[in-house]
Amino acid sequence: MTHKSNTRMPEDLELIAKYQPPIVITALGSPKPAIDVVHGYGGIVLADVVSLKLAHKAVDAGANGLACVSAGAGGHTGTLSPFAFVSAIRQFFDGLVVIGGGIADGFGVAGAIAAGADLVYMGTRFIATRESMAPDAYKQMLVDCSVEDLVISAGLTGTPASWLKPSLCNAGLDPENLPPTPERNYDANRSLKARRWVDTWTAGHGLGAIRSVVPLAEVVDGLEREHCAATLRLSALSARSQAAARVAAAA
Repeated sequence: MTHKSNTRMPEDLELIAKYQPPIVITALGSPKPAIDVVHGYGGIVLADVVSLKLAHKAVDAGANGLACVSAGAGGHTGTLSPFAFVSAIRQFFDGLVVIGGGIADGFGVAGAIAAGADLVYMGTRFIATRESMAPDAYKQMLVDCSVEDLVISAGLTGTPASWLKPSLCNAGLDPENLPPTPERNYDANRSLKARRWVDTWTAGHGLGAIRSVVPLAEVVDGLEREHCAATLRLSALSARSQAAARVAAAA
């Protein structure tokens, strides 16, 4: 987190310099504080962005890639359609582009790649797996809920986020009357008790694909099958279009 409120950022950057992870993702602030450190040992920086304005700033700061958090993303979410977002990004940036927001199956992965993304973010889909360290109640809530059970509010963290309504109710909050937007404070040095969102849970639009808590391998195998099916469908449609064009040209 590179937001100015994070007083732990110097220590975080020291750890990055020491262990040299090949990819560093920045969020809730400019990637600039991490650029020199990461580029110094040959790593790359991806910047989370939720708007074209922030995307331009991240590119100007030297980010190697953009993680475009779009409408439908869980947690701190964006408002732009993922397809419109990646299309606009590709007009000025040819680096690594990651798209996140409502992608929950292999068909969505294929669609994002076809639209111009290199990679996708998938968060919600992996929470309800047996290997996930999320509380069992959180996993079951994802199974039980649909997109109708989500509400977007900046009232808990100061930044718009997509919350599970039952989770808010369990925390004594009214999903229809959430607190006013607080000052943004993302200081990682604060105790967990001081972080208002610890006992509330988020999810993205992809929770509709979650029907049970399953092993991680089962999710991955399903993503592979769906992606292959989507790719074959696109190939078949492309072949038919090309054949029709040849017939039309011959006529």
